[in-house]
Amino acid sequence: MRHPQPVAWAVSRWSTDPWSRGAWTGLLVGGTGADRARLAEPVSDRLVLAGEGVHPTRPAMVHGAYESGLTAAGHLVAAGRPGERIVVVGAGVAGLAAARELHRQGRRVRVLEARGRLGGRVRSVDLGGVTADLGATWLQQYPDNSLAALARECGLPAVATDFTDPLTLSAHGPVAGAPAALDALARTAHALTAAADRPVAEVIAAHAAGLDAASRRILAYAVAAGLTPESGLDFGLASTRGAFGEPGVGEGDRWLPGGLGTVAACLADGLQVALDRPVAQVRPDAGGVSLAGSWGALRADRVVLAVPLAVLPELAVDLPDGHRAALARIGTGRAEKVLLRYPERFWPVAPGGCLWWGEGVDTWCEWADLTDGLGQPVLALLAAGDAAASLHSPARTDAEIAARAHATVVRMAESFPNIP
Repeated sequence: MRHPQPVAWAVSRWSTDPWSRGAWTGLLVGGTGADRARLAEPVSDRLVLAGEGVHPTRPAMVHGAYESGLTAAGHLVAAGRPGERIVVVGAGVAGLAAARELHRQGRRVRVLEARGRLGGRVRSVDLGGVTADLGATWLQQYPDNSLAALARECGLPAVATDFTDPLTLSAHGPVAGAPAALDALARTAHALTAAADRPVAEVIAAHAAGLDAASRRILAYAVAAGLTPESGLDFGLASTRGAFGEPGVGEGDRWLPGGLGTVAACLADGLQVALDRPVAQVRPDAGGVSLAGSWGALRADRVVLAVPLAVLPELAVDLPDGHRAALARIGTGRAEKVLLRYPERFWPVAPGGCLWWGEGVDTWCEWADLTDGLGQPVLALLAAGDAAASLHSPARTDAEIAARAHATVVRMAESFPNIP
């Protein structure tokens, strides 16, 4: 059977993007939520950080970034007075949230964004007439999600994805027991780290040692599809307590058919945002803060630095020892996405919109079927960790990566021609 070619596609490059240096954050061995909380504390009464990486209880989530921006704004409002000039570095969700709140509180706010667009790691792209997210997509913990409330205020509909019940398929047939294998691994993880944190790789190896060959294969599948995408970190460095303790997908996740970029645009409405203004230097002093980049320099009374944590070390900014120590215990994982739009849907349909796929080689393991929400056949394929490094090699063009992703969709469809 001949399967249709994609009519539109898009490929992410978050790991090589100089303004992100990866996807989202996770804890390294020894790291805790206290490290994130420390980074959220003001660097001084002139400078504060914001972003998903500094939210102590909602890290790696868009609403965590949003809430961190509001917290950062609150610090500077308490430290200053109306009419002050405040610069927000970064027009992602955290920076825009901070700028909007500061503006509401009577500050003169200017946002400097390195990219030529809004949104940061939120990037909504056009796929020939429909919009999908190439970066952050889901509004997790939806019933209690502060950003979801804003989306509802803006009249934006949301579609649910059930990550707790994926359709689990592989080149060798359906896979039974993958979610249960992750649950068993989690129990081992909690037991082995009761006294001290350990790398995820050690815990997986210890757990696998007690399994038979068939169970180890299911565990490997479950880890690749269900655990690796949670952070995209090297498991030799990643914290087990973080991997199994910090919140992730599976808590009422929903996505916006119009793209999360609509929320970024809503946040930016009425703000003064300067695009293509990368900041290279941030220098607080007794009288204010100096900022500089290839575009020139300016002064502000106070600054919100709302850039991804992986970018911070590249900026000329002095951080207190406590902040630097906390930063060293938080990593940024590797995760990449391919969006494929087709003229018709020809792959197996997952009832909850989530599909796990394994081929025994590096592959796009987690798939989201966006068809029902968009009204057009669209797949979002996610690769994380080593698979992302292999599949999204800088040596390959976007067209080559999209072609390989399409070939994976075809292999899956041919393996399961009788699953509607």
